[in-house]
Amino acid sequence: MVFAFPQFEHPLVLLLISPLILAGIFAIRRGVSKWIIFSRMIILSLLIIALASPYSLGISTVRDDAPRITVISDKTLSMDLFNMDMGKKLFDAIQPKTPTKFTEFAGVKSPIGDEVIGASENNNLVLVTDGNSNYGKDLFDAISFVSRAGTRVFAVQQKPLHNDASVEIASAKNIIIGNDNVFNIVVRQAGTDVSYRLDVEIDEKNVMSSSFIQKEREKVIPITATFTTLGSHRMKATITPGTEDRFNLNNVFYKSVFVVPKPKVLAVTQDTSSALYTITNSLYDATNVAALPSDLSTYKAVIIDNKGAGELPAEVLRNYVGNGGGLVVVGGDSSYDKGSYNNSPVESILPIISRAGEFKGGRNLVILIDSSGSTGIGSPSPISLIDANAISIIRSIGRDSRIGVVAFSGLTRETSILPVSSDANKAELENFILEIGPKGGDNPTDLDKGLLAAEELLNTVTGTKEIIIISDGLIHPDGFSQTKNTVNDLRNKDIKIQFIQILLPDMSRMPNDKYDMLAKLAGNDVILLFPDERATTIFESGPTTIPTSTATPEITNQYPLAAIDTNHFITKYINISSYVTGYNDVTPKLGSDQLVATTRGKPILTTWGFGLGRVVSFTTDNGGNENNCLGGTTGTCWAPAVYSGSNSQLISSMINWAIGDPRPKEGVVINAEDIWAGTAGRVIVTSDTLPQVKLDKAPLDLSRTGPTTYETTINLETGDFHDISGYGIAVNYPLEYREIGFNEKLVQVIESNGGSVYNEDDVQGLLFMDIKEKAVRTVNEPKSEKEPYLIAALVLFLTEVIIRRMKDYRKDRPVIEENQKKMAQVGE
Repeated sequence: MVFAFPQFEHPLVLLLISPLILAGIFAIRRGVSKWIIFSRMIILSLLIIALASPYSLGISTVRDDAPRITVISDKTLSMDLFNMDMGKKLFDAIQPKTPTKFTEFAGVKSPIGDEVIGASENNNLVLVTDGNSNYGKDLFDAISFVSRAGTRVFAVQQKPLHNDASVEIASAKNIIIGNDNVFNIVVRQAGTDVSYRLDVEIDEKNVMSSSFIQKEREKVIPITATFTTLGSHRMKATITPGTEDRFNLNNVFYKSVFVVPKPKVLAVTQDTSSALYTITNSLYDATNVAALPSDLSTYKAVIIDNKGAGELPAEVLRNYVGNGGGLVVVGGDSSYDKGSYNNSPVESILPIISRAGEFKGGRNLVILIDSSGSTGIGSPSPISLIDANAISIIRSIGRDSRIGVVAFSGLTRETSILPVSSDANKAELENFILEIGPKGGDNPTDLDKGLLAAEELLNTVTGTKEIIIISDGLIHPDGFSQTKNTVNDLRNKDIKIQFIQILLPDMSRMPNDKYDMLAKLAGNDVILLFPDERATTIFESGPTTIPTSTATPEITNQYPLAAIDTNHFITKYINISSYVTGYNDVTPKLGSDQLVATTRGKPILTTWGFGLGRVVSFTTDNGGNENNCLGGTTGTCWAPAVYSGSNSQLISSMINWAIGDPRPKEGVVINAEDIWAGTAGRVIVTSDTLPQVKLDKAPLDLSRTGPTTYETTINLETGDFHDISGYGIAVNYPLEYREIGFNEKLVQVIESNGGSVYNEDDVQGLLFMDIKEKAVRTVNEPKSEKEPYLIAALVLFLTEVIIRRMKDYRKDRPVIEENQKKMAQVGE
């Protein structure tokens, strides 16, 4: 049993016990009765403790019948797409019911995060906004912060009354001469249907003119361009909408790029025929060495290929990266966990630990099975062909995966997502499948409800997410357009969908038209299975198996890759569709960024900053060469697919990120990103002497911020190109017009923090009831502990009095009896 000592409101009062003890000792020495002194000392000590106000913290539940609410209305320019009066109408509806405040903000900037934090003194915040914050505190961080402090955040999800489209060019600012550079044209819309013509110009020459019909909220259109001359170049993207477009301002985007010579990189490798070295040598001014030299100062990045820790001078690398150099360490059979990196000096520079870590994330699979009446037709056993294939997948999938099952017909029924490492979980999933179907009678196939149920299950887990649909392909025509929208939405959320059609006896050997249309919308083809086939041959447990060559029928594991962070410079707008057949088993360090991993959760690409430099750990090999990838015996051949086709962009992107600014640090070096109208931009100049820098021929006032660095800010309002002493920059439309429409991520963030999001039709009826229901909180309140001490002191005092009275009575009893006898004699 654990005893919890109380806390005291006035702890200094306890110091009175010390003189009390001294007084008691003095009284005992003066001959006063010990037991009386001890009793009085204890009684007075108890009273002193009570006087110090002891208390303990207790948990109590508080219900607020009149919760305080603040309605925050966003009236910035981008909200012109919605009903601008929604916030005030909601305030007018809630105010008579409970204490309510109303606040609004307007202009060309959306500081929604600042508004949330500023209004968090109230217990409940209701946001009427599109959720596109572009100034001040990050909105999603602000919601998480105030939620932890006890404030609940709610929001209204409005449908846009008008549509609008915006265009942007996403790419690096400083690019390398002679290389194929990918520029991503990003077109966003507020609604779900826009048509437009896209024109792209480079140095006033048209390089693209195409028409598009866009259904998704955001579409990325990549174009490739190669520059053969150094210096500034100008790009311009223009969209000409053929449907409603509320704002014209965001239909044109300017991009200024600065072309520089090929940067010097050092490749430390003995395999100059590898795919890694081939790419490096073609894109950069590469120098090849077998061993790391002591002087690395002339190189923008060092690429180390499959070297053991004992071959790498850690102090040389530490000084190089710490002073701003880039480092890329590529794995293999002599590197990382296979090269004695663990606890070595080299490992302290890297963003990983060279040993396996606890598995997190991984493959999450929902099997969506058609339990409508038609699926039992022609089945050779009581278990339908569809159910048999679902059970086959459960029994054969890797033990580090998690599976859920959703059955759909007119209604949906589902399990939880369970790890299949447990035989009990497998049995539970199989029993569910056996119990649910197929059901006879007229049960229409409502695939849309099944997909939405599968999405809800996948929202409860992290890692790669997949849905496998097993059906006879007979899709009910009602609601088919909605099903197409759902499939498209799931694909945009990086949820892979695979369609399997069981060919019943009376069917042709062709997929159903509507079923095939949905599969193609998901980016796949329908997989046709005959009655004697099982899906095990398609969805293997863990990694699949492929032959290494036609001449060598050996079996090699294949591990598909997935991007973990799609917002990083390296992985943004790169569609990774490759796999590896081997990797180094490592664990990301705290503070690192894990960007790419296998679908089983094993890190492949991890980064971090070290000092002033950048470090990349690429924990698979160099892609091999013709000798070791086609049956030879030298080296490994784990990742040839990563180095081929569009996947090779990942290799150039990670090296470019490690390099940073590819320009040599000589003379005057100017850094200035393109800016948005109305938003200040920074100009950073590196020079050994005081530089003279001009903006459009007008001198700039620079402030010295370091031994060789100077800075200033510029704020330009007109969208066009400008010149900073030969370094071009572009000014575009205000940032307010880039992200348009309702931000779907706001729903996820609010709900994950205990709030709710309502559509505009239901908000007035449901919001106040939900706020009142949730206006219950537990608080730690102090509970006085004086009573036990006062009661103890009183009981002890009364006990002492009773004992003294009894002693006095016993002492006086003989005298009383003698007096009584004398009185009796006198009476006689």
